[in-house]
Amino acid sequence: MRQLGSLLNGVGRTGEARSQFAAAIQFARDLGDRRLECSAIHGLGNLEHSEGRGDEALVCYEHALTLARGFGDRNVQGMLLGNLANAHETLGRIDQARTSNEETLVFARETGNRRLEGNTLCNLGLHYLLQGRLDEAHAAFQAVLVLARELGAVLLECVVRCNLGIVLERLALSDEALAQFEAAVRIAHVLNEPRYEGQFLGYLGLLHARQGRHEDAQHCLDAGEAMLRSVSDRLGLGVHLTSIAEARQLAGNSAAARASLAAATTLAAEVGAGPTSEIGLALTRVRALLESV
Repeated sequence: MRQLGSLLNGVGRTGEARSQFAAAIQFARDLGDRRLECSAIHGLGNLEHSEGRGDEALVCYEHALTLARGFGDRNVQGMLLGNLANAHETLGRIDQARTSNEETLVFARETGNRRLEGNTLCNLGLHYLLQGRLDEAHAAFQAVLVLARELGAVLLECVVRCNLGIVLERLALSDEALAQFEAAVRIAHVLNEPRYEGQFLGYLGLLHARQGRHEDAQHCLDAGEAMLRSVSDRLGLGVHLTSIAEARQLAGNSAAARASLAAATTLAAEVGAGPTSEIGLALTRVRALLESV
């Protein structure tokens, strides 16, 4: 039931996934199986996070972490610490996210969990990126890319390539950024990961728009939006809509840009994203762009 819930969540069938997780949690409690209960609650937390319910995700992760500490599984504890950091970041609680990530990084290195170390360094890089600390973000992402390739962690590689693309674009290295975004999209497509492919297409499309390639931008952004809607990724969709708004403004369509910005603003409010979260910062950026014309 827990595995089925995860599979259903991955393809956007969130209502069915929620039912499967609830059934798995009850089944585990009836059996007195704390490990299974932890796993099911962890899966439910991932579902809540993907749907933008950060506070609900935090409750699940904290409960699951308590259970994992009870039966002593340090690998599960590490994953949950990382997920706690992600949930804090979504809500714009940057200090809490950093603290959780730093705790997770120490934990990963103490236990020799290199995959967790890579994921956590990637999260810390995002923290630096959101704070505008581009050199530190670039160094973190480069370290993760090396680690991901050593481990054969292909999904982590495509995520960090996209993150590197964001940093490189902000450093005015557009050609290098384009190469990273295109590589990230290719890998996500091969892996059949529409959630990630949709997100990456948003960054690629926005770069095209900023470079004046408006047809390429529209193609990427339309395809990405369809993918994100198909998997019910509300957080990713909110960020994506800000990219659509900016691209439409750059193409000279202010009315469409304002409509997309309004939709993104509504989504951000629904998921409780704070002003210092990724979507919060994106909204501020696009509002400033629209007010400047």
